Amino acid sequence: MVEPDLGRGEAPAVSARAVLLVTAGMLAALVAIAFGLELFFHDRVGMTIVYRRELPTPGVIPDERAQRLALEARQREALNGAGGRMPIEAAMQAIVAKGPHAFDSIEAPR
Repeated sequence: MVEPDLGRGEAPAVSARAVLLVTAGMLAALVAIAFGLELFFHDRVGMTIVYRRELPTPGVIPDERAQRLALEARQREALNGAGGRMPIEAAMQAIVAKGPHAFDSIEAPR
């Protein structure tokens, strides 16, 4: 049996110099990123304790039922025509009066 000669022969297709340059470039980029982050987060580097801050308490609603009733009253007034609006019943009757063309697009007069 013939032993293959590994010491001689065809040169590898990948240049060792290129691999070393790419590896050195990646290492340099990682070092630059690490020190760059230190410039942006200088107050966090070496920090071992994170101080806890309490969130503010929510605003107190003294009477939720009264607030809901007031909201419903405002909505009812709006549906009944408060503030110069057309009452909902009149609006629905106007739509019904138009019949099947009630929701057709509005065309500008020619």
